[in-house]
Amino acid sequence: MKSTSKKIIIILLSVSFLTIFLNYNTITEKIANRIVGIKISSAEKIEVLLKGKNPELISAEIFFNDKQAAYDKESNTIYIPQNLDKNSWQGKLKAKSGQLYLLDDDFLASKSDAVSSGHIFQLYLIGENTYNVYNLIFTGMPIMNIRLSDKKPQNEEIGAEGALDVVDPYRLEDSIKNIPCTYALRGASAKSYEKSSYKLKLNNHKKSLLGMRKDDDWILNALYDDSGLIHNKLSYAVWREIAKSNNVKNDEGTTQEYIELFIDDEYLGVYGLTERIDAKELSLTDRDFLYKCRSTRIPEEHNYTNEMTDNMSPIFILKYPKEDSHENWEPLKAWVNLFCKDELTSYEEGTVLLNMENAIDYNLFCLLICGTDNMRKNIYFIAECQEDGAFSFKKVPWDLNATWGNPWIEDPECNFSKYNPKLIEEVDAWCTDIDILYYYNEVEVSKILLDRWQELRQTVLTKERLYEILNEQFGYLHLSGAYHRNYERWPHGAEYWKDEFIYQYIDGRLNFLDNYFEQLYFDSLEPDIYMGTDYTEEFNAKYYWQTNKETLEELYSYDKALLLEHYALYGKPFELEAKKPGT
Repeated sequence: MKSTSKKIIIILLSVSFLTIFLNYNTITEKIANRIVGIKISSAEKIEVLLKGKNPELISAEIFFNDKQAAYDKESNTIYIPQNLDKNSWQGKLKAKSGQLYLLDDDFLASKSDAVSSGHIFQLYLIGENTYNVYNLIFTGMPIMNIRLSDKKPQNEEIGAEGALDVVDPYRLEDSIKNIPCTYALRGASAKSYEKSSYKLKLNNHKKSLLGMRKDDDWILNALYDDSGLIHNKLSYAVWREIAKSNNVKNDEGTTQEYIELFIDDEYLGVYGLTERIDAKELSLTDRDFLYKCRSTRIPEEHNYTNEMTDNMSPIFILKYPKEDSHENWEPLKAWVNLFCKDELTSYEEGTVLLNMENAIDYNLFCLLICGTDNMRKNIYFIAECQEDGAFSFKKVPWDLNATWGNPWIEDPECNFSKYNPKLIEEVDAWCTDIDILYYYNEVEVSKILLDRWQELRQTVLTKERLYEILNEQFGYLHLSGAYHRNYERWPHGAEYWKDEFIYQYIDGRLNFLDNYFEQLYFDSLEPDIYMGTDYTEEFNAKYYWQTNKETLEELYSYDKALLLEHYALYGKPFELEAKKPGT
């Protein structure tokens, strides 16, 4: 008994010492009466400091880690990013003039609770004769702060000049200060949304941001019609894992990371900072071509241009090379003619033009996410030149908000996106090229789809792995406090979304597709009699497809021999030599 008591005491002491060790910096800072370099004062002490001074309700220059602190003028709130992996408070906050004081608050003892709840602290800037009082929020997400030097952008062509800071508490080396930039509105339908997406150009600077590639050209995706802020990021992550598991080079596509965006002292919520898909991202050579499909319309000869035709936006955009010449469209024309204009004459002809491994993976991906807006539209087509001069097409996905059970719908009340559980069993998400190849060779295509699907289900597409990715992303959004803040800033349509929707979709979709691909293959087989199989076993007699149950019972309810024959013709096939009826 004494031994057990000693063990318990030792464990409790160990836990206590561990807690003290993990929170050493926080505790020592608190003892020193400072947090992020700011003095902590009681309400009584601050009241004494304010005597004889007048409030000055103007923006003051306050800096965090030597960068101008992000500030929302409407709510009078300063935002300071923190590393959620660190128990102690990080960084230094200071003012250009005057002295900063932080009102004592119970939440100062728990950084994680303060950040995840979006707790509002009171920050005082006290000068010689005046003072300011600010709200202060600590966020667990990196911050991008753009300060304008001229008017805001009105359209895609007219951008706005400014300078930006990025404070990344997880990758300090990727934080940048006062970089000249230009940003402009982007997106087709997204241009009409109240929360705008932007193209961002770092003028004469190539910088790595948020752990992504070093570049000067970025996209700020507003995620306005991306319910739960999750569909794009999850989709890109899943596609990258699928693409990395095949033998195809340079088809992993883009990467997206979350930030909280401020422009001209206005908090704009959570954005997806996204790498562009370009020649650099895809490691293209000077013999390759890159096209982006923006519409499901089938182009005619005069539509192969980056300019408007028929008073409509381009169907395809030539992204690489930059020269919009007739010759540079020829590879794409070959793909369109074969798969969109009924010029394909054989299965073999189609497979020559495609990187089949990539095409199969992309088709499976579209079916997984029910990407009905990504079957031909919202795709980057890579025409990769082979050694013999022929071209092989690869695809990478883009703009994946209308996925995982949330289709795009013509309804602004729900931000043009609403969960539909019926999509769990939707099969109309085949890509154009694979759909055509299936028409020419059902057995071959359905077998390849089934084999690859079953392979992926054992690796990157297990329910456990998809849940792991989801939990990590949702956990980050919620623990950073940014998820709740974004929907406070943009509450319209939030009532149509619950996080559990996407888990529900994944559960149902995986089960559905497991059966779908298997039955697709079985359905493709001719009604052959499979020789060498004993059909007299009782379980064989009972094994027939549920879809044929009524017909079978009507035809063969009293004749076991005929039932067995029908099973041999239409039932579960065997990998044995087949004999067709009448041979």
